[in-house]
Amino acid sequence: MKEAGNMAIGRIRLEKLPNTRDLGGIKTADGRSILPRRLIRSGTLFEATKGDLQILAGECGLGTVIDFRTETERKQKPDPEIPGILNIFNPILDEKTVGITFEEEKKHEKRELFAGLIDHASSLGGKPELYISKLYEDLVLSDFAAKQYGRFFDLLLEADDRAVLWHCSAGKDRVGIGTALLLSALSVDRETIVKDFVQTNTYVMDRAENVAKGVRDKTGDHMLADCVRVLLMVSEDYINQAFHAIESCYDTVDTYLTKRIGLSLEKKNLLRQKFLTSSFVE
Repeated sequence: MKEAGNMAIGRIRLEKLPNTRDLGGIKTADGRSILPRRLIRSGTLFEATKGDLQILAGECGLGTVIDFRTETERKQKPDPEIPGILNIFNPILDEKTVGITFEEEKKHEKRELFAGLIDHASSLGGKPELYISKLYEDLVLSDFAAKQYGRFFDLLLEADDRAVLWHCSAGKDRVGIGTALLLSALSVDRETIVKDFVQTNTYVMDRAENVAKGVRDKTGDHMLADCVRVLLMVSEDYINQAFHAIESCYDTVDTYLTKRIGLSLEKKNLLRQKFLTSSFVE
């Protein structure tokens, strides 16, 4: 585990799940820290090996999985069944919106490598930032997402004392915003939240570059390949834009969490009691 500022980067080293991280050790503004092996963010679990699942269930003490994907995504790449672990379906975006987010190739398009991703990137006219801007606006301002993120907090409070893992497809957009909201609710400072968000690039960069190279080799279109790479990674601008959208409409993230997400002061205090150390560090 490495330190980045006041943040412990708790990557869980697994064979087939590159972007799975324990938030344990991240410090809050009041000097407490998140308990280890309680809050885990991840990408899809579909490719998890038997060894990966043993680490999650055993060493990490996993008790609940919260799936942020749509029903279609779940059917395409279902989560593995893990005995004794509760799997909860909590889609953050509706089918129509996720149909254009496209974080993974669809099964029926495997015959033509990256076909779906190329189609999506091509539809953006070389301006993926416009699509991403709309996506992140939907993630923090749409009625559907607000309701589902509100349920996410309720599920965290309802979970037993074992670890809770939440995931989408790549673990970067829907999970990235959900994690940022959770860290905000736990009183983690903005700089640390942004560092956690962009840390995703460390673990997805190799795949993004390989996919972009595949697109470039297949199509000869360098601009299209760059567009694909952008779609598969994150930027500090994305999370800052999300916070800006929240603060433009609700003045503060705290007000947004209360009025839009339904996170009352009582719920917030219960979250902190459940997931933070009780002692304060000087």
